Amino acid sequence: MTQPSDNRIIVRHTVLSFDICSSTKIMENLLITGNLNLWRDFLINIKEFLIDEDHALRFNLYNFTGDGWIMLFDYQINGTSLLSFLESFCKHFSTTFDKKIKKVLETTPSLTGITFGMDRGELTKVRMNKRIEYIGRAINMACRLQSAIKDRDPHCEYKLLMTKDLYSSIRADVPVGKFLKAIRSGRNIAGGKEIECMKTTFLETVANTQKTLLNKSI
Repeated sequence: MTQPSDNRIIVRHTVLSFDICSSTKIMENLLITGNLNLWRDFLINIKEFLIDEDHALRFNLYNFTGDGWIMLFDYQINGTSLLSFLESFCKHFSTTFDKKIKKVLETTPSLTGITFGMDRGELTKVRMNKRIEYIGRAINMACRLQSAIKDRDPHCEYKLLMTKDLYSSIRADVPVGKFLKAIRSGRNIAGGKEIECMKTTFLETVANTQKTLLNKSI
């Protein structure tokens, strides 16, 4: 960690961005039926789960985005612990969603679950409006990959896109065949050029288990 002369602090983190699929449709449905309070309770439940999991990976639940969170992990994260955490998170989300939300929906969206994007790199840590903020390409990339999952995959629930740099750092901890290569647009980050990244599924559903070929753009 370094500190430039203008008192900004440069740190290195692994960044995870996740988003709740179809959250707007779900909230509109709950609002119509007078059950919007259940969505608030559901979000609190998810946050409490993440806080409880903090003891293992020591992450920073940095920023709530309205449909998910941005989380900061150690730069040299343990791949086995990371995958185990994400699998547990997906199972908890799915079970809790079915128990607290799905049962009261008049119409369940075709896509429910969570999607993830990850990268790692240097971030600038600054104080703005009396709170700590982080600025850097790794956050932008993680958010871009999270949103890009659906670009070529209509069944993207419980899936992750990760940069090749991050994947190479945890590769020794990853089971063979767990990740597939994927291609996504780097608009707003890489000048619109295509980015080769790595993709995996944490929780299989009827919709997202379609067979794909290694090296295919998925």
